[in-house]
Amino acid sequence: MVLGKVLNTPILNSSHPRRRRYRKAGVLAGYVKQSAIALIAFLVAACLLNQIIPSPTIPSNVVFIGPKYDYYQAHKDEYNTLFFGSSRIYSHIIPEVFDSTVQTVEPANSQPINNPINNPTINSYNFGIPAMRAIDSVVLLQEVLATPPKNLKWVFFESILDKGYEPISNARTQRAMYWHTWENTRLAAQYILTSDESLPSKAVLLSSHLLPFVYQQLNVGRLFNQVLPSEFSAEEQKVAAEFTATKGYYALKDRPGDAANPERQDFLQNQAAYQEQVDTLKAMQAQSVGEPYLSKNKQQLLERITQIVRAAGAEPIFVEPPSLHMVNDFQAAQQLGIINTLLSYKDPAQFPQLYDPVQRYDAAHLNDSGSRKFTKLLAADFAKKISGSAQ
Repeated sequence: MVLGKVLNTPILNSSHPRRRRYRKAGVLAGYVKQSAIALIAFLVAACLLNQIIPSPTIPSNVVFIGPKYDYYQAHKDEYNTLFFGSSRIYSHIIPEVFDSTVQTVEPANSQPINNPINNPTINSYNFGIPAMRAIDSVVLLQEVLATPPKNLKWVFFESILDKGYEPISNARTQRAMYWHTWENTRLAAQYILTSDESLPSKAVLLSSHLLPFVYQQLNVGRLFNQVLPSEFSAEEQKVAAEFTATKGYYALKDRPGDAANPERQDFLQNQAAYQEQVDTLKAMQAQSVGEPYLSKNKQQLLERITQIVRAAGAEPIFVEPPSLHMVNDFQAAQQLGIINTLLSYKDPAQFPQLYDPVQRYDAAHLNDSGSRKFTKLLAADFAKKISGSAQ
């Protein structure tokens, strides 16, 4: 009996650690279960919030975009021509100059200048937004033209067809979050996955859209911003008031009291570097190009732009401003028959006046004087193009 007790003792003792492990596992499972329930409840609440307080297509508190969209909604039927693009539209196209120039250009077919077919009345609005890239430009175009002006005829579009990267620093900004819906994020993913980038590069590009998508789905900051809308800074309000008064155009010029612009200062202090860039572009444009090539993702994006514009009852016109960008995607697209109408000014040999340092605010942008020259050139070419097509 004693031996039995002795033999049984370690057996009983050995079960104690196992029981403790089971107990710990049970506690851990409980925590996991409770966390899962809390997460599901949070996700359900986030989805319900979208139903209870629907997010506006373009919130008013998105810098640059919100004020322009609100103005557009109130005045859209006054316009028959819209400009979309980056800062190379925002600060390069002056609607009043464009509209008046179209009316005074000698038509291509020598018809009377007041012929409405050759010189139609144009009332344009500049929907250019600084720092726009390819994907968010298409998203904005689609959202704006979902309710087009009743007399819309022409839509000008400019963009550099970049890789599709969304800077991580922008992830929690309203500007990045507002457009990362399921549909728009799928558009971004498709653009990246059908590109010519390597698999590791595609992974990085895709991951750059993850945070703004998650924030958008979880309504980060949205309830607060809709119940107690955030206000723009004094500088942002000042800029919005200025471009609202000029039909969306914002001139790049030295303003009293403005802080020194780094790009402006670099341009002024490195004129030789700027001229070297101009010479490089000039040499590139002078070379005879071989067979045009455009990756599948860029082709699909340009086709989508054309579809969006034509669905709104208008005709797309693609524009290449006088930039220093070394890739000729729009030109390749035209040669391949993907886009019909392209007005290109990215050639220092053909348009030296637009690359004159006197007409530039910085290496990438025209100043107000240069923008007036560019707008007049664009308007004249547009007028001749539509008068020629009307024959």
